[in-house]
Amino acid sequence: MSQIFFIIFLIFISIIRIPLSFIVIILRPLVPFFKERLNFERKNFLSESSLPFKDAHYCFEVSSEGELEQVRPLIEAVLLKNKKIEIIYSSPSVENKCQNIYKQYPEQIRLLRMPLLSGAIIPFLYFQSVWSWVSAPVMIFCRYDFFPELLLLKLFGKKFILVSGAFKKTSWYKISSFRLFNAVIAATDMEKTNFENLLGEKAKIYSCDFRIPRICERFLRAEDSLKAKASITSYIEKLKSIPVDKKIILGSVWKSDLAILNHPELIASVKARRLNLLLAPHKLDEYFISALKMECETLFGNDLVEVVNETTAYKNSPVVILQMSGILCELYSLFSMTYVGGGYERSIHSVLEPFFSNNIVVTGPKISRSTEYDLAFEIAPDEIHVLNKPESFYTIIESRDLTKLKLSDRERFRQRSEASMKLIISELLN
Repeated sequence: MSQIFFIIFLIFISIIRIPLSFIVIILRPLVPFFKERLNFERKNFLSESSLPFKDAHYCFEVSSEGELEQVRPLIEAVLLKNKKIEIIYSSPSVENKCQNIYKQYPEQIRLLRMPLLSGAIIPFLYFQSVWSWVSAPVMIFCRYDFFPELLLLKLFGKKFILVSGAFKKTSWYKISSFRLFNAVIAATDMEKTNFENLLGEKAKIYSCDFRIPRICERFLRAEDSLKAKASITSYIEKLKSIPVDKKIILGSVWKSDLAILNHPELIASVKARRLNLLLAPHKLDEYFISALKMECETLFGNDLVEVVNETTAYKNSPVVILQMSGILCELYSLFSMTYVGGGYERSIHSVLEPFFSNNIVVTGPKISRSTEYDLAFEIAPDEIHVLNKPESFYTIIESRDLTKLKLSDRERFRQRSEASMKLIISELLN
């Protein structure tokens, strides 16, 4: 009975979207966010990559770059079978990567920007309907973005698969959504048990994180990938020359994370050039970069901090803010210790990339939403640390022992993940 009520609820939400979309369109000139989002969604009418199929085999839903990387092995396996796929994405941040995949396989891929503000049951005028666009019989979701219109495709006889499923921050809506899935790839073994308890024999349940084999592939190719970045060659060579215990990388860092650097002995080490810091910002816009630079200059002084990007050469500062995307995973290979940002915002960012690049990993306190933290802690609990107090960061730096890292445990888990991924993909795609 509860699932019937849930379906009725989804139908109701989808229906009331029409008058809400009218209101949004009317307010478009007055609300910058509405205008920007609607312009993004209207690209579906103009882009050749968004022309719908009639006979796709699989439809993938992703919200950001992280979700795209999670399902990337499935996407590639389907494309190698010469099958057609549809990708629905909700965030502009993943636009370029989706478009690049389309350019490689224009005959096999169609892309749709999720019509969050212009959605409707049927397409008309500026309104778009995912029901009329999706033709694939199998829907593959990633993590937890369960939009009502997409869930209602279950009523059209679609098969649902969930990748990287987890019970983090559960709710009635989320649990009810889980019950619609025919197969689930849980993020960890513990989450697999949770899904087995919820779904029983109604769904096929697996446990694997598809990102791990891909991270390890990038780790092995890191040197070649970094060589291709000619604009930062001098800085990369400098990093290679610095002993691993004299340098630390801060990945996906926010201004709020910089409190961990406000320790007198750490500051003294940087000023004496005994410690080098590389900051890879979470955002790359000028406002974000300027805020980070000002904070670092307050801590270390103007002469010791610089921004390096495609047009600005490295000048030998001990604190570098790297304004460049696409190589963070590869940069981890040059370090032995990483601080992962976001732990003083909503949630920490990905810890798997530095962890499987054989780094000690340190994060801020907001880890409750991260299944990646759970997985790393399960493998090597002594090699991933949570800062309840920002000033504890320097204590961890001083107490680290790089000779005792259990890298063999990570390698065994990597091999297990790769084998599991191949088996799961084989079974799901048959």
